[in-house]
Amino acid sequence: MNNELTIDKILDFCDEPQLFIARDMFGAQYICLLYADEGKSRYTAVKISNGRLSDFLAGKVDLRRLFLSPEIKGDYYEVANDGNHLYITPFVGDTLPEDRLPESGYTLDADTQESITVHLPIKDHGLFTELIRKFGWACM
Repeated sequence: MNNELTIDKILDFCDEPQLFIARDMFGAQYICLLYADEGKSRYTAVKISNGRLSDFLAGKVDLRRLFLSPEIKGDYYEVANDGNHLYITPFVGDTLPEDRLPESGYTLDADTQESITVHLPIKDHGLFTELIRKFGWACM
């Protein structure tokens, strides 16, 4: 079984991705949080639905709650960065240790998210759809 993830959207970056959304080969979404960056970067991940992700991106729910109460109880994952590939494996245990949990009150503010306007010819509609999927852009 292929246990590789691809990054959909980086939410926080400082020298390397700190927080991002990734997908597996079946299209399941994960929110991944950096917990170790010595040698290989290592992340803790939980599956996240579109609705819950939208709530987080809108600042309605904090990151700690996402990790303390995953949608499937005890459904935690380890993600390791091995060069240019991300590999996911199940986390052993039902709860995360405190040192892997984010601080309380970390939310994303929709007002601080970047807005970009891109003009593409109609023939590049497929490219535009891919940009929206990868970067979470919206057309107005």
